[in-house]
Amino acid sequence: MSKISRAEYAALYGPTIGDRVRLGDTNLVAQIEEDLTHYGDEVRFGRGGSIRDGMGQCQRQADLVMDTVITNALVIDFWGVIKADIGLKDGRIAAIGKAGNPNIQTGADVIIGPGTDIIAGEGHILTAGGVDAMTHFISPAQAEVALMAGVTTLIGGGTGPSAGSLAAPSTPGPWNIRRMLQAAEGLPVNIGILAKGSGSLPNPLEEQVRSGAMGLMLHPAWGCAPAAIARAVEIVDKMDVQLLLQPDTLNEAGTVAELLAVVGERCVSTLHGQRDYQGRDYHGAEEALQALGLTHALPLSVLSPPVSGMGQATRVGALEMLHDLGAISVVASGGQGGGRIGDLIRRTWQMAHSMKVRRGHLAPPPFAADIDREDNDNYRIKRYIAKYGINPAINHGIAHEVGSVEVGKLADLVLWRPAFFGVRPSLVLKGGLIAAAPLGDAGASVPDAQPLQYAPMFGVTGAAAPMTCMTFVSQWAFQAGEPQRLDLARRIGVARDVRQLRKIDMIHNFWQPAIEVDARGTQVHADGMLMACELLPDVPLGQRYALF
Repeated sequence: MSKISRAEYAALYGPTIGDRVRLGDTNLVAQIEEDLTHYGDEVRFGRGGSIRDGMGQCQRQADLVMDTVITNALVIDFWGVIKADIGLKDGRIAAIGKAGNPNIQTGADVIIGPGTDIIAGEGHILTAGGVDAMTHFISPAQAEVALMAGVTTLIGGGTGPSAGSLAAPSTPGPWNIRRMLQAAEGLPVNIGILAKGSGSLPNPLEEQVRSGAMGLMLHPAWGCAPAAIARAVEIVDKMDVQLLLQPDTLNEAGTVAELLAVVGERCVSTLHGQRDYQGRDYHGAEEALQALGLTHALPLSVLSPPVSGMGQATRVGALEMLHDLGAISVVASGGQGGGRIGDLIRRTWQMAHSMKVRRGHLAPPPFAADIDREDNDNYRIKRYIAKYGINPAINHGIAHEVGSVEVGKLADLVLWRPAFFGVRPSLVLKGGLIAAAPLGDAGASVPDAQPLQYAPMFGVTGAAAPMTCMTFVSQWAFQAGEPQRLDLARRIGVARDVRQLRKIDMIHNFWQPAIEVDARGTQVHADGMLMACELLPDVPLGQRYALF
């Protein structure tokens, strides 16, 4: 049997078991745990390749083969780091395994036929499209920015650059919700609407969920009095949707103790008010202060000293520590309401890098199936990718549709070259079709003529867009026929199974410590451990990626 070197194999078919891949210019290293592609029987497209009739391609008709196969990709998700071929059918992930012709190739369960297109995944990392769990709907252009950055699902609220939408990511009232659902028809991403949850009587809240909202949002700009919180919790329990709560940090009404008493053991997603995840270096800490004033209609002159300087650095350090320990389960952009919608994925990996610098290797917990190896960062990588993938999807009741690379889910997928991981995708797929990619001059003789620019592709063009994108609504709206009443053409997803969720359901991110903050806000302890670390002078995935 002839053999080739490991380097030659990686060049032809991508890395395999035991190979290690660095993520961008971070200090994070992923090591392949399993290879499903079968050595010596791999499929590869192109001249001299094996995807030929009677070779790696069988003669079956279209309904018995995949629509598209992504070959030899390095899949990174919460469940593993593996090499595999991925088959797509009818806009969903149909198989993850070994591609080819089952008539002559053993174990070929990702079947290639004359009706199959090929995406070359060799040398690329494949991840699920990101889920942004909370963003302000201020401009339709946000959707394209998110898509080009690898985020394929946006959950939030707003009606445009109104004062209410700039401050709070919620869409108030049935009329506004219905118009925003109709507006989403032209957007290249999945959309879910959060309604305004500030109200002390049930009917105004219920009618918003019946109109198509998939959750409620309570924001201090609209008031977060205990009575409003209690009513919102009652309604989401009844209607099985999520409640996002940004606590009243100005202490206009109620206290932390009253908040905890009202919520009890019920499922609520709380947000921190200053978008502190933006500031893991010195510039970010200052920027967060300015964003706080802008998005909450507060002049900088009235912000108290603890909000800036070391006070901000203390909060950033504490939040990052809590993220790294798995106490905070989800990241979100808060797009244009204090955060950049296109930076969600990049900022997450910057945080993971900075935590490795400060805390070193992150070992999996004793009960985890992961094997602890100090020469890779697989467990930390799984923990962080879950924060913008599976966990926000679980949190909002849409994990049966999006959030991970799993069979049966919508084929919202992102391919990355390892050197550009987290910053610049090579391809973004929506519902099984290529939706975004960097391409050159459309009038050139080759597709990569400089300068390369990201642009929407056929997957989100014309009548294809409603077939590849999804709008999420509540069960109540779906059963009442609201999508049909509004004549929505997009796929409809239903948010469900939210109210029974508990912290333990947040994958790789379920630590629930007792958190104490001193009266001056300068120290944070979790189960007695001080949550503090210095800001870094610089972070990876930064300005060097803007040089070309």
